[in-house]
Amino acid sequence: MAKKLDDGVISINADISDAMAVFNGLDVNRKAIQKKLLSSVGTGGRQAIRRNYRSVLKKRSGTLYKSIRSYVKSNGSAVVFTNSADSGKNTGKGGKAGRYGFMLASGYDVEAKDKLLTFQINGKWFRMHHVHVDAKDFTEAPIERYVDSLDCKNRLETALQKQVDYWDKKLGGKA
Repeated sequence: MAKKLDDGVISINADISDAMAVFNGLDVNRKAIQKKLLSSVGTGGRQAIRRNYRSVLKKRSGTLYKSIRSYVKSNGSAVVFTNSADSGKNTGKGGKAGRYGFMLASGYDVEAKDKLLTFQINGKWFRMHHVHVDAKDFTEAPIERYVDSLDCKNRLETALQKQVDYWDKKLGGKA
C-alpha cells in the first residue's frame, strides 16, 4: 500500500472506493470529495510519523519534526509524505541546500572537501576524513502501521460522515 519514491517521498494509496460508493448517482464533485477523504488520511499519517520518529532517532530535532509534510496528489489518487528538512546552508556539490530528512532516512556518506571534518559529540571533538551515517527509516514503517490501523479507519469514517452531511444539506436531503 505504501510505495517509496525517490528523494525520500512516500506515497500511499488508500482504498476509499467503498466510501465513494455513497456518492454514486449524485451530482457532486467526486474528485473534491476524494481529495478531502485522502487529506484526512494524510493528516493522521503525518501525526503517526511525528509520534514515532523520536523513538527511532532517540533525539528531538525541531526542524526535522516540522518538515514532515503530507499532501494529496493533484489527480486525487494518493497521499504523499515528505521529510525534506533543509539545513538552510549551501552544502554539497552545486551549492544546493542539504536535505537531511531524506539523507537520514536513506543513509549517506560525508567526505571532507579539504582536509578533515571537525565536529563535536557529547563534548568531545572529532577530526575525520570520512563519516558514514546509517539509514534510519522513520517514515515508511509508521505509515504502513497507520494505514492498517483502526485509527485510520475511524478518521476516514469521520471525514466521510462530514462530507455526507455537507452534501445532504446542500442538495436538500437527496444524499
